[in-house]
Amino acid sequence: MKRLSLIIIFLITVVALAKAQYIFPVSEYSSEMKKFELSNFDINDTVLYLPLGKSGLHILNIKDINNISELSVYTEYEKRSREKIYGVAHCVKVIDNKAYLSYGPLGLKILDVTDPTMPYQLGTYYRYQDVYCSEIYENYALLGYIGMGLEIVDLSNLDDIKMVSRNNVKDFTVRNIQVIPPYIIISGGNRGLKTFKFGEPFTSFKQAEFPRDHLTGNDVNKILVKDSNGYLANDFRGLTVLNLKLPLYPLEVFNIKTEGRATDIIIDGNYIYVACGKCIEVYDIKDPENPVKVYEYIDKNKKFESLRIYNNHLFALYSDGNRDYGIVIFQVE
Repeated sequence: MKRLSLIIIFLITVVALAKAQYIFPVSEYSSEMKKFELSNFDINDTVLYLPLGKSGLHILNIKDINNISELSVYTEYEKRSREKIYGVAHCVKVIDNKAYLSYGPLGLKILDVTDPTMPYQLGTYYRYQDVYCSEIYENYALLGYIGMGLEIVDLSNLDDIKMVSRNNVKDFTVRNIQVIPPYIIISGGNRGLKTFKFGEPFTSFKQAEFPRDHLTGNDVNKILVKDSNGYLANDFRGLTVLNLKLPLYPLEVFNIKTEGRATDIIIDGNYIYVACGKCIEVYDIKDPENPVKVYEYIDKNKKFESLRIYNNHLFALYSDGNRDYGIVIFQVE
């Protein structure tokens, strides 16, 4: 009887593993550049948008993943006090035919990318602070500043973009933004999380309470919210899960140390993918507050920075030393 029970447990384990998500590399794009900065990237249709810091926004054709090619590069500068100030492409978000480029000292740029070989500017917003990231909600852009927190602008008229809510936080560099009305949560590296609650109507963006901080003991590189849980890329701590049923009072319910520093996470259905140094880890979140690691991929020659899912493929942005970078494309099974 004991032997039969062991056999049943073994078979259940085998079936569970067979159903688990796994990834394997099917293609790779690589390039070389003297100076580049990797942060995030985005994919829209068969085009990949890759910010590379001072080198601008690089736009790639990924229709054939085995033959990825560069379509164009967007760079711009402005003259201020007789000095050329170049933009720094930090993060990008693409919706329909518009790319919202967080362009550092040149602010937020809204680009028309209907023809990705010839992107052009539709609008810009700048207020003496470097923009690191943005999130789009209806007709509003939520701007994450370097060293100055959050600001919200109205995009209804791209010829005259106006600020509607200023929520500045000194020395708080925003890594990413999550909108869960009436709350907005920003991640800020060693400053942890800051949660804002706004009154009704939400899009008036008038604070209803004082914002609240939440520290995790390590850098919060990214937060993603799914249902009532927040999943953190928590740097050296790895993957952290927060119960957000009371968003102003996050409760940590789970933490697991990853193979390396957790810098990025993405959620696809019931799975989370974590970029953590030389490793990409996959977690099953069918039990939302108790992720189970089901797969890991390791490449000792690469440092994975950012991830995206597109058409059953996982795109993983990596650096390889100071001059080489690239994207590994994985089949997701």
